[in-house]
Amino acid sequence: MSQNAQPTFEYDPFSPDVMADPQPYYKTLRRDHPVYYSEKYDGFFISRFADVVEMLAHDTDNTLMESEGSLPTPKALRQHNNGAPELPPDDPFPLVQKIGMPAYAQVRNAQIKPIMPGTVRKLADFVRARAKERLDELLPTGTFNLTRDFGGYVSSNVMMHLLGMPKEEAAFCLDIVNSGTRTDPELGGFDSAAVAQQAIAHYMPYIQARFDAGADGSVPMVDGLINYRYNGRPLSVAQVAQNLVCAFIGGIESVPKVTAQGLKALADNPAQLDAVRADLETNVPVAVEEMLRFCAPAQWFMRTAHKPVTIAGQDIKPGQRLFYLVGSALRDENEFPNPDQFQWDREIKRNLAFGHGVHFCLGAHIAKLEVKIMVQEFLRRVPNYSFDMENALRPPSSFQIAWNVLPVVIGEGAH
Repeated sequence: MSQNAQPTFEYDPFSPDVMADPQPYYKTLRRDHPVYYSEKYDGFFISRFADVVEMLAHDTDNTLMESEGSLPTPKALRQHNNGAPELPPDDPFPLVQKIGMPAYAQVRNAQIKPIMPGTVRKLADFVRARAKERLDELLPTGTFNLTRDFGGYVSSNVMMHLLGMPKEEAAFCLDIVNSGTRTDPELGGFDSAAVAQQAIAHYMPYIQARFDAGADGSVPMVDGLINYRYNGRPLSVAQVAQNLVCAFIGGIESVPKVTAQGLKALADNPAQLDAVRADLETNVPVAVEEMLRFCAPAQWFMRTAHKPVTIAGQDIKPGQRLFYLVGSALRDENEFPNPDQFQWDREIKRNLAFGHGVHFCLGAHIAKLEVKIMVQEFLRRVPNYSFDMENALRPPSSFQIAWNVLPVVIGEGAH
């Protein structure tokens, strides 16, 4: 290599350097390689906000699908496709994301009733009661893991409520979800298959109980799927369980991380913290939108092309993969001025933290409610706080980059 030659830029979401800190790579991708091709995975990485929006618009007609899953391992990705992969048979009914529309929309509608905006508002008192009772337990200790002990407790309790499970199961279910964090690049830092298997095995008896009770609608997230018919056929207990696992994991995992990191972002910016404190009812909902942008832990998801398509000017062949880097899109300079700066009252016209299009996160409304209430209750009762970063832990991961352990130190005056 000559003295003036520039090193070749390489990006791999599973490399240790990227898993440790992807943001410098994202910046280079957005600037110089907005559609980056990986020969190793026969896939294109999309890093700009507008291009991700364009890509996700193709979910509606099964041009791009989750037929290989949305978070495959490097080992699976190194096996290239020869054309569009075959879809699983629809009998027995598979994981619905793999067969796409219109079944995907039907299954979403079957379980969405308890997390629609109007119904979610009715859950506010439940969420607030869980947040208050947990703070009653934690504040006297003086220090605790804000991610797991506070946020994780509340979010897991909410999920138990939605699935008709006893609250005594919340801590164990939280442990199941947290067990998915890995540092092994071969698993991408997240063993989603193992977590899914453990989760399904644990909550399947409660799904069976809803079948036995007649699925009368009193647990609508579960009962809606029990009463759903695909081509006239009911789903089995196992099929209902597997089509709830995404809600189970997502509902328990992401909210605590956004809440904890959002409170840290405010602590890192004392003037902004003071501004938010001036009117918690009005200002916290505004700040939550920026927390979702700045602190969203999910980094990427994948689709596989089943028809020829052009995204961001790039022709994609059937069988090739498209990875959308949501962690990059949420820091896109073309969408958000000074994107690496947390700004509590930032004007956010569009936010990809919950995805876009037909795969927009089912739990978006309940997630926002949980984050809002937990931030309000924490700031209402804790006049000052800091963090013990020497004992904080942010495991390397290609997928979920967040502080799994974030010890908060409670100052004087907490009540």
